[in-house]
Amino acid sequence: MRRRLLLLFTALLAGPAVAAPSAPPLGWHPPVAGDRTRIMTLGSAHLSGIRSVTPAMLEPLLARLAGFRPTIITHEGVPGEQCDMMRRSPRYADAVANYCWDPAPAQKLAGKTQQEAEEAAETLLERGGPRTPAERRRLALLFLAANERASAWVQWLRLVPGERIAADGLDPAMIDVLERKGKARNESYDVAAMLAARLGLERVYSVDDHSSDGAMRHTDGPFEATMTRHFARGRASPLVAEEQKFEASLKDGASMLAFYRWLNDPTIAAKQGRMDFGGAQSAADLAPYGRHYAAWWDVRNLRMAANIRATTVEHPGGRVLNIVGSSHKPYYDWLLSQMGDVEVVPVQPFLR
Repeated sequence: MRRRLLLLFTALLAGPAVAAPSAPPLGWHPPVAGDRTRIMTLGSAHLSGIRSVTPAMLEPLLARLAGFRPTIITHEGVPGEQCDMMRRSPRYADAVANYCWDPAPAQKLAGKTQQEAEEAAETLLERGGPRTPAERRRLALLFLAANERASAWVQWLRLVPGERIAADGLDPAMIDVLERKGKARNESYDVAAMLAARLGLERVYSVDDHSSDGAMRHTDGPFEATMTRHFARGRASPLVAEEQKFEASLKDGASMLAFYRWLNDPTIAAKQGRMDFGGAQSAADLAPYGRHYAAWWDVRNLRMAANIRATTVEHPGGRVLNIVGSSHKPYYDWLLSQMGDVEVVPVQPFLR
């Protein structure tokens, strides 16, 4: 009896059992033949919402990111293949309207479907890439037809200005698309594609996912009203006020770098996650719709991380730079850290 009482008392002192975090299937940092694939993620603001941003303000950021020497660059754009798939189902009508450019005019000029254009572009790259300005213009058109505009812009930037002309299938309307005249700044172009062109890369990779939107089939009525309340709370938070203060102070490269250091501060990312997705799934007055929203976010990030991993399959030991909205960065880092031959590289030292 005494022994049983002692064991019971010891168990009470120990408190509830807590399962240790499980290691990835191969364990943490298993052996790899050769260098690990290094992946670094820059959390970004969506620059299209900050009208004061100029190319000159981004120069110090680009210079520091170039120091990572990426061999693959990804950005937060929906892959052309996924847009092509979503156009075939009415459940994705909103996603297509919001996130997918219409490549039909480019496809008509190229004489190819989205899939045919993507295959032709990949074949050209596998053969060593474009060797002449004419081939580079043709590749730009193929990327447009494949609905990979950021990669088309990489090709356009790699042409000397005198070769940026309507030829080899490109017409004046496509030139307007490639010139991006009157368009707001956008991190997919002004950071990801610009850096790729400067480093001599032939393309960037679109890794966003909105097929995940199909998991939430009922987003009007009660869901919309509930999430409107949630987002209103977020806009009233001190964290959003701090971000707005940073945005208002942007005036040069130094202030832009300071802003990116703040966006990529792990403590800021943790606060943002707890406020938005943590708050959504834990607030009783948002149930069950807050949990729907948080679960959708998980699905989206899982698929985005898988898209990133797909870019590395045939390039072991490469160096991947992801440019993505800052709220995705903690998910990227966590999910990709579980891959057997991947090393997640902190971005903060590159922002000093």
